[in-house]
Amino acid sequence: MRRSERGFTLVEAMVVVAFLAILSTLAIVYVRPSTKPIDVAQRFANLVQEASRLAVRHGPVRWDVAEALGERRRTRIVGGVVDSSVIFTIEVLEEDAGAPTAVWRPVQQMTVPSSVTADSYATTAGTYATVTHETSWPSFTLSCYPSGSCSAATLFFSVERGPTQDRQARVAVLPLGTATFVKNDWNAY
Repeated sequence: MRRSERGFTLVEAMVVVAFLAILSTLAIVYVRPSTKPIDVAQRFANLVQEASRLAVRHGPVRWDVAEALGERRRTRIVGGVVDSSVIFTIEVLEEDAGAPTAVWRPVQQMTVPSSVTADSYATTAGTYATVTHETSWPSFTLSCYPSGSCSAATLFFSVERGPTQDRQARVAVLPLGTATFVKNDWNAY
């Protein structure tokens, strides 16, 4: 007596399920960016905290340097563009011994990954809808003072692909005590 050859065996069904699982995983990896905007926003917030710590550690600018240069900032974060990538650099003001001069020395750098767009920034804290946007990254400067406070700013990051809730992020730097606020949405409070 011959068995009827209808349907799939358990092994055949398991192979199909495994194959579909592999295809699903590949699709998710392809659609989801390797670095999310919220990750970049958090890295920038960490950079601000480090600039604040360095400003406190290095202390006040010597009075003669402050008077000659009109400079009271101890650290700053400057923006730039290299090979179409936005780069942020912490610089520390180093005074010359015995002379009322100083130079900005770079100490730490952060590059925005190519998978994430540095959309814009504002020189105030706020939402996307409430601030005036700037897009010239070489003009970006965030100042930190020996008290540990930094100037206000909001930065907006985005990606084109991925789940809707992962496509945008912002980081707001609040000047009092240099608190940073990272949000996975450009307009939510």
